[in-house]
Amino acid sequence: MTATTPEPAIAALSDPDAVRVLAAVADYQARLPDPAELAALDVGLREALTDGAGLGGYTLAENQDTGPGELARAGLQHLAATRPDLVPVITSEIGSPGPALREPVTLAAGVLVVLALQTEVKLTRDTRGHWSFTVHKHPARESSLGQVISKLLAAYLPGRK
Repeated sequence: MTATTPEPAIAALSDPDAVRVLAAVADYQARLPDPAELAALDVGLREALTDGAGLGGYTLAENQDTGPGELARAGLQHLAATRPDLVPVITSEIGSPGPALREPVTLAAGVLVVLALQTEVKLTRDTRGHWSFTVHKHPARESSLGQVISKLLAAYLPGRK
């Protein structure tokens, strides 16, 4: 593994390690919320995605639900490909055993992806309490961001075509 090509190492991460590395990258960019706030953001993300968010073209085929580890690896692959400044953080976290994650963080892998991709996606809550999910770019379905969004939708809306 080199500092410029962490993709094979990302692909080899176990599910818990992928989520741990993604959490470290998200925390590096901006301090992670506490577990209660992560849980609230997770509920908000589910609500925003259920409302459609205009992202129907990014869902995966039936029976291709995505787990937290797969979603975290997709997010890390995208970050490694598009944010060279984060490659040293990713590679150092891959090489470090790091602390074990608490269950709420593992369950909030989608929120970690949103936090890590903060320049490309946004989760907001308006004054009436309605959550919305916005993609700042219009990614091609085949792009790494399109793949992350597809996996995010598959993780939060299992079985949806």
